[in-house]
Amino acid sequence: MENFSIRKAVWEDLDGILKIKKEAHRLYVEERPDVYRESEILYTEGFLKSFFRHDQKVILVALTNDEIIAYGFIECMKVNLPMMVERQYAYIHDFSVSEEHRQQGVATRLLAYIEEYASGNGASRIELAVHLFSKEAIGLYEKFGFTPRALRMEKELDEKKKRE
Repeated sequence: MENFSIRKAVWEDLDGILKIKKEAHRLYVEERPDVYRESEILYTEGFLKSFFRHDQKVILVALTNDEIIAYGFIECMKVNLPMMVERQYAYIHDFSVSEEHRQQGVATRLLAYIEEYASGNGASRIELAVHLFSKEAIGLYEKFGFTPRALRMEKELDEKKKRE
């Protein structure tokens, strides 16, 4: 898909962003009903507002014909702790493309835009977290040069839930 633009989101874009988030959230509910459930509230108001109030946070949106077709929630962060190497990076809190516009180059172009944005804000890397069941997303990120750094693990302690 060639005909789309990318820009910083404004508050009025949230309906379009939330429409895409609901599509993505359905997969989470299907794959991990032990963790996720259907809900009309997918972000807290404070979380959303923080992306419009802080210089280090931004929501970037891809649009075609004034319709939001993808988004990325980005935060530029600094690590300055005694036990860690000092660094500055961009963290992708959330990233999604509408189901209708997947496999058309939208995610690749939005990630490239995020990379430019991060670099322009002093970041030396981009980090994100992705669910292991999100095979399509993992493939995209690997194609774009992301590599695994950590693995979050869990163990169910309730014997009843283990058998379900």
